[in-house]
Order: sequence, then C-alpha cells, then structure tokens
Amino acid sequence: MGYVLLAPEFVILWAARQHHAARNFTKKHQVNTGWTRVHAFFLIMGGFTLHEGGKAVRVLEVKDLEELSEAGKIEWPTITKEEIADRSKGDYLSKTIVLAQTTWFIIQCIARGAYGLAVTELEVVTLAFATLTGVIYYFWWDKPLDVRCSVPVQLLPGQLRKNKEGIEKKNTGSHITPFPEVSDHAILEGDGKVVLNLNPTPIQGETSTPDPPLTSTGSHIISPPEVPDQEILEGDKNVVVNPNPLPLTSIQVDTFTPDPALNRMQRFQAKLFGLGYVFVVFPLERFLRAFQDMMMCKTLRDNPLCVPTFYSPPNEKDDNFLQFIWYCVSIIFGAIHCIAWSFHFTTLQERWIWRISAILVSGLPISTAALSGLYALSVKVKNTATMELYQRFINCIMGAICFFYIIARMALLVLPFMALRALAPSAYAQPDWISFLPHM
Repeated sequence: MGYVLLAPEFVILWAARQHHAARNFTKKHQVNTGWTRVHAFFLIMGGFTLHEGGKAVRVLEVKDLEELSEAGKIEWPTITKEEIADRSKGDYLSKTIVLAQTTWFIIQCIARGAYGLAVTELEVVTLAFATLTGVIYYFWWDKPLDVRCSVPVQLLPGQLRKNKEGIEKKNTGSHITPFPEVSDHAILEGDGKVVLNLNPTPIQGETSTPDPPLTSTGSHIISPPEVPDQEILEGDKNVVVNPNPLPLTSIQVDTFTPDPALNRMQRFQAKLFGLGYVFVVFPLERFLRAFQDMMMCKTLRDNPLCVPTFYSPPNEKDDNFLQFIWYCVSIIFGAIHCIAWSFHFTTLQERWIWRISAILVSGLPISTAALSGLYALSVKVKNTATMELYQRFINCIMGAICFFYIIARMALLVLPFMALRALAPSAYAQPDWISFLPHM
C-alpha cells in the first residue's frame, strides 16, 4: 500500500511485466498443454516447486519448466484451473464489486463537475488512484490471490538413477580417493590443530611409518610437524589442518576493547552513526530497492525456494513497449491532479504548491524517458572514460529527478487533507440524480 501511495506507476509497471510474461507463455504452450493464463500466473508466482528425492530443490521458473520438460526429466504439471482457483483467496465476484465501487465513484465526480458543485482535492487524488486501480485490475484479472502453498513437481525416478550413476562413474574414474566419513565432533586442543588420517590401513606394496604418538602435557598436545595448507598427501599420510599457527598459552576470548586513541566524543559519534544506519539508512535502502525490483527483478537471487515479491520472468522483447506504457500511465496520473488547478484552496501558497507538484508529477516522466534514451546512447561511446563520465552525469540527474518526484508526491498526499479544514460551501451539496434520468 505504501508503494502504491508513493509511486503507483511502478506497481503498474510490475503488473504489466507479469501480464505480458503470462500472455506470452500461454500463447506458446496453450495448444499442447491446455494451460490458461491462470496457470501462467500461478507459475510466475512460484506455484510449482521442483522436488528431488522427497526434498524441495528450487522454485520452477518458466525456463526451468520448459527445459526440464523437453529433456524428459519431469512430467508437465496437470493441475486444473479450478484447483488453482480453489487455492486463491479472491474470485471474480470480489473483483467485480471493487470495480463497481470504483466506477460509481468516478461517475459521482463527473456528475458533481457537471452540476457545478465543488470537487475537493481529496476526491481528485482518489480519482487518480481509482483510474490506476482499473489498469492494475486489467493486468492482474487472472492472477490468483494470496496462494500460500506450492504444487510439488517430482523429478522422475529414472533421472535420479542416472544422476547417481553419473556421479559414481565420475568418482570411479578419478584418481582422487574420496574422503571417508569423519565424526561431526572435532576436538581442538593445544595450538588448535586437527589431524585427520585419511587412510589408516597401509596400501599393499608400500611401506609406511607409523605416526609418532601424541604426548600430552597438561592441557597441551604436541602435534606432528606442520604441513602447508595447499599440500595434498595420499596413501596413509596425514593431512594437518592448522587454522592457528601461533601456539595458545591461554584461553583466548574475543572481546570488544575500545580503541584508547578514541576519546569519549568520538566513540559517541561512532555509536550515533551506527544507530543512524540501522534505523534510518538500512530501512530506507530496503524500501527504495523495491522500486528497482519492480522495474528489473528477473531472477530468484540467493533464495531458490522463494520468489521475490516483485519478480517477473525475463521478457526482453516487450521491454520497450512496457516502458512506453509506464511513461504514458505516469503522465496521465499527473495530469489528473491538474484538474484541481483552479479549485478552492485555503491559502494562495497551497494552491501554488499544488500546481507545481502536479506539473512535476506529470512532467518528470517525460524527462526520465529522454534520459533513458541518452543513457542507451552512452553505451555506444567508444571512449571508456567519456562513457563513464557521461553515465555518472545522467545518474546524478536521475537521482535529482527521483528526489523532486518524491517531494511532489508527498505534497499531493498532504495538501488534500489540509484543505479539509476549510471547504467550499458547495462541497457539502449533493447532485440531483433524477435530472440525469430521462423523464416526461
């Protein structure tokens, strides 16, 4: 909800990316599999998880499902549209009611303007969001809502056997002897060395010298000579892992000791900056990173078992068209706020703040489109230093545009509530709906 209030255009771009990806996938596989757009949306949401040997491996993406199915490693899921709808928390009735309420609100605003009654700034802002709500519902009409459990897709048993045979064959043909099982609990004493005997039984035809016994003196252990970390020993030789080459004369405990060179004021400033990063910089960075994800999140990142919130499959051939939709929606969203250009405001300053903010919200997307074109041209510059300088300049301008856009959006959200303290008298009047009906 916070992202929709601050930048609904980005949410529409995210919805458009998922819509076009689902539409392209349906066109490609509907004839052979009978899948609908609901199945495609369910796949994009992370509705199918690959299982191997009873354990979840990763979420199936579009490319994973296509490649594994073509290779015969999995069977194409046979879940029906009704089964997916049973998992969804929304249906066509609830969506229709929301659209009906939104349409009725838009009709009321038009009727008040036709009668010459005052339309408040809050109604204008709501009208802008209502218009974008219709666009979002169009893109996500077939998308299931709030599905919590995925459908497991098992890797075929034959593929499990082939994988195991391939691993065993690879290990057999290799000259490296696999490591034997070692106890999970390792005892570190003395200087912290761990001695692992990889092959305690001597190989036939070879002679081996037994390891010298470990002599215990108090709580210390006299270990064999050190061996470099990168040396590989075979046969019955020992591998010595020495994580701490310096002998320990006493128990070492990691404790934080403040630098004596720092005075009290410097330590206070360090703690203050740390708290500022934890409570201000880090949350703000995470919040703003979502806008970038809405535009270009195409991978599962570091968690293969979870789909990112603003994920959408790669869809390179429609990127230019989706950006065009994004720019058009942004301009229309800002232009709707310009309807209140001559509305009643409590003070002259509030009126001009509204006008400037409306111009910025509707005009900055045009500047962003122009800068995006210049950024694409900068890639073709042959001189690397000139290209980097040019791109840094564009990034600085883009940062300034984003800053002013956020300030303008905040102003357009605060001013409507401030205007409620002194509304025009006609704002309390209701239109005569009977006059709109044909009568004798």
